[in-house]
Amino acid sequence: MEPVSQNNLAAAPARTKRRLLGGLFVLCLLPALQTALHMKIFRLPAVGFEPPRRRPGFSWQALRAGTYQDSLEQYATQKLGFRYWLIRPRNQVRYTLFGESSTPEIVSGKRQQLFERGPLQGYLNRQRQVPETEIRERVRLLRALQDSLAQRGKLLVFAIAPAKPSFYAELLPDSCQPLGQPARNYRLHAQSLQAAGINLIDFSALFKAWKATSPYPLFSPGGTHWSGYGVTRAADTLFRYMEQRGHFQLPAVRHTGMEISRQPRSTDDDLARILNLLVAPAVPLAYPTLAFDPPHDGQMQPRLLLVGDSFGYSLFESYPYLQRLFAPDSHFWYYNQEVHYPRSSPAPRVSSLNLREQLAAHDVVLLLFTEHNLVDFDHDFSRQALTALQAGR
Repeated sequence: MEPVSQNNLAAAPARTKRRLLGGLFVLCLLPALQTALHMKIFRLPAVGFEPPRRRPGFSWQALRAGTYQDSLEQYATQKLGFRYWLIRPRNQVRYTLFGESSTPEIVSGKRQQLFERGPLQGYLNRQRQVPETEIRERVRLLRALQDSLAQRGKLLVFAIAPAKPSFYAELLPDSCQPLGQPARNYRLHAQSLQAAGINLIDFSALFKAWKATSPYPLFSPGGTHWSGYGVTRAADTLFRYMEQRGHFQLPAVRHTGMEISRQPRSTDDDLARILNLLVAPAVPLAYPTLAFDPPHDGQMQPRLLLVGDSFGYSLFESYPYLQRLFAPDSHFWYYNQEVHYPRSSPAPRVSSLNLREQLAAHDVVLLLFTEHNLVDFDHDFSRQALTALQAGR
């Protein structure tokens, strides 16, 4: 056996160091190569939503203000190779070990519940507190509109969708404590609407009443809207109320079964998707299967004008209530700004429509807004509608 010389022993650590240095250099170089050469074999798309950033334009003013450097850094960070290989594990570690959210718009609560910051701010009274005089004036206009439409044989209903922070207040993080009695804007609006005799369905109160006895979750851990099961209970209550108040009969909806799944559907993981996790919070969720009977001979399907926030989507996307129970020329006006049903591109602006003609063309007006969105009430729909009706006298 050839003896090992002292020179060979000394050279071994040096070779190891060079190999380590070379490997480190390659690791540092690979992200740049992947970005430059667009090696798709190394790409792993993120699950969550991340708006693409544009390369910022250079200007001396932006450079002196420091905004150009920040924008360029954010742009370069998003283009970094292998970024999506690491972002999801990083988010998972923050969420699982420390209970932290990777975005400021989502708050991580107890038992893996996720909360959207907007509804949470409303529950904690950290949004604008609407003066009581303003609330009374809003409700006065709405009552005047309800009476005016009733004189024309039309029904108006105001529905308050539940907010997850109010429903799961006990699962909010300990750091989230309301300023005084929680959800002030919601409470005062609900009280004033009820006192004024508005056709009101308060789903916030109903969901809390159903909570203890509900066999399935009414909100999912990773969502901010009512669950697939929750929307069917809400819709059943809503449309029965409409039939009673409007003195008409909608086509029958039959529950034909129940599917239980740990895979969220529709909006049941809309917050979890944004967090961009490897393993999102999941519990068994219920999804009723429905059968919509066709209208019988002589049965009229009323034309519905739905004006509301994102909870309105569940009435035609989660389940086809709008398509099957109401006339084909029914509509959904998103925040009283854009026509989102029926869909078209681009979405028509509500301001471009003749409001008096639209009111005449619909039989039922449903205003559906979540608790925290009552800070803006009905987004000026009552005043605009009253003005349009009075102009036609």
